Amino acid sequence: MSKPFIPFAPLPLNRSTQRILNGFCPLGASLKPLFPGLGKELDETGNQLTATEYLAGVIATSIFYFAVTFLVMLYAAYAFSPSSDGAKMVALAFSFVLAIFTFGYSLLYPRLLVQRASKDIERNLLFATRHLMIQTSAGVPLFESIVSISENYNDPKLDYGAISAEFGKIAKEVRGGAELTQALEDSAARIASDDYRRLMWQLANANKAGANVGFVLRQMMSYLSEEQKVKIKDYGSQLSPIAIFYMLVCVIAPTMGIIFLVIISSLASITITWLMLGMVLVISLVAQVVFIGLIKSKRPVVAI
Repeated sequence: MSKPFIPFAPLPLNRSTQRILNGFCPLGASLKPLFPGLGKELDETGNQLTATEYLAGVIATSIFYFAVTFLVMLYAAYAFSPSSDGAKMVALAFSFVLAIFTFGYSLLYPRLLVQRASKDIERNLLFATRHLMIQTSAGVPLFESIVSISENYNDPKLDYGAISAEFGKIAKEVRGGAELTQALEDSAARIASDDYRRLMWQLANANKAGANVGFVLRQMMSYLSEEQKVKIKDYGSQLSPIAIFYMLVCVIAPTMGIIFLVIISSLASITITWLMLGMVLVISLVAQVVFIGLIKSKRPVVAI
């Protein structure tokens, strides 16, 4: 991402919307100490906004969706049940929950982008390491091996995806006059993947010391293979508690909520409307989508 961006923003970021964001910058500045890593995450994703500007945009976006959702649902409540106070409370509660979700997701979005880029790198890291090992063991210089990986054929079967793009940056820096060791260290700083950083640091140290690069790559291949096996075992152990929590939130909680809603409505003379039931259904669907995304995000990227 090479331009200012805020998820769920109702308007594109330009000079006019920048003036609106400036009004929320004091709030953003007050919240900035609570999110010390946000600025680094924005830099890693290429977002040109500062942490204060991004927080200001997130606050403005959350307030916008709260106001719009509340007004729409309030109009629907008056249209279907003008005398129902319960529907108005549901509209207020749902609007507040939506605003909190928008705020929280927008703050997590840069981190999600960083993690996605890390997974794209790790998807082909083992294969790229094997490629480097074969070539360097055959006497090909390390830089020429990096150049061969950087060739992008726009086909996942022929290149190494995000690694090809990143190695292309390394090759470009070296051709521009930078030292290979420095280019490798800079690449490690750009990518938020521990395995990739470890590989780059090992290559940089081996290149600086004139050590056997093929031996270093062989050791890294062994380490990456074992690391991916451990990740598979960890993922299997995480599925059971996630499944139990899914049953509690998406099955038991909506059922018990409707039962208690019926009981409370009979005791407090509150009319249950289709709007209330619809909100329960929507919240249940949103929770299921969140859990599906959680399971997918926990799935390790392996290439054994």
